[in-house]
Amino acid sequence: MGDFYAAIDLGTTSVEVSLLRTDGSVTAKSGFANPQSRFGSDVISRMTYQQKHPGDTAMQDCLKNELRDTLSKMLSWNKAAFPVDLNRILVTCNTVMGSLFLGYDTGMLGQAPFGMPFSKNEETNLFGVPMTIPVGASAFLGSDACGGAWVLGLGEGEVLMDLGTNGEMIVCHDGIFHGASAACGPAFENCTRSRGIYGSTTISVLANLLRQGKLREDGVLTEEQARDGIEFRGIRITAKILHEIQLASAAIYATYAMLLKRAGLAAGDVKKICLAGGFGFHLSLRDAVTIGLIPEEMLDRVTIAGNTSLLASERMVTEGTDSYDAFRRKVHTQQLAGDPDYEGLLYSSMILGKRNL
Repeated sequence: MGDFYAAIDLGTTSVEVSLLRTDGSVTAKSGFANPQSRFGSDVISRMTYQQKHPGDTAMQDCLKNELRDTLSKMLSWNKAAFPVDLNRILVTCNTVMGSLFLGYDTGMLGQAPFGMPFSKNEETNLFGVPMTIPVGASAFLGSDACGGAWVLGLGEGEVLMDLGTNGEMIVCHDGIFHGASAACGPAFENCTRSRGIYGSTTISVLANLLRQGKLREDGVLTEEQARDGIEFRGIRITAKILHEIQLASAAIYATYAMLLKRAGLAAGDVKKICLAGGFGFHLSLRDAVTIGLIPEEMLDRVTIAGNTSLLASERMVTEGTDSYDAFRRKVHTQQLAGDPDYEGLLYSSMILGKRNL
């Protein structure tokens, strides 16, 4: 085999790729919108498609085709040939995306007790090249979030918050790692993307509307607003978009609060929130606080961590997965659905506005 490795962050909305030399140096980066979006904008809709079309490989094929083109292009930049100059591929992702890519039935991920279609690192091949898809800690804490916490070296009182279609969080307290996932749906990534408007822009618009008093914190719209939407600087926020943001923000806030409670960590003892993912990279923290996505008292303790899933993939593809495997086995997943305290907090958090724990 050749002298290059490929590290891939397989996200629900986008796919990011790094090409590395065998000494671990990154020689090229690229990415593309996940073509599986034609089968559904989020993991639930793609799982539903798979269940309705058993044996259909279209979701796998469209992704493989895009990866083939991207890897071929990246290797050509380095005067290398595809696939003979690829030595190894490693893919970090959430459990649903990994299962769909591998062609595994995702039915057990759609209902309690939420089993995992694969429970150990998957070793297979892609285009004749050895490929590894590391397993996560649970059905909804995949190698993207676990890998991010691992590669950051998450320490005492620190929280990884990876916001995307799934809002995955991991906190460390007394040497124990606790994780949970919040269902955000398309709010942060896809809800307005069909018109070229991205999640961070939507958050900014809502924050400005709140600050100007043009939007009520409870999200109740006037008859005219409900009919025509609310326009700000050429961007129209519909009732549907507003509701999706309310749901996602409430889910993030309630999940964060309950995760700290389950971990036995007081809010004031949180030293740092590492905000990971592409959405977080472009997000204005001031806007996030204004709509209640991030508690106000944490504003000066938030750091933008970038694409930690891709960083983890880059490290694992060159160093192996032993260190990561030891870490992810320490992550205790907290199941919040069905907890009356969580459900009550989620319901009461369906507002847009500054809040503290």
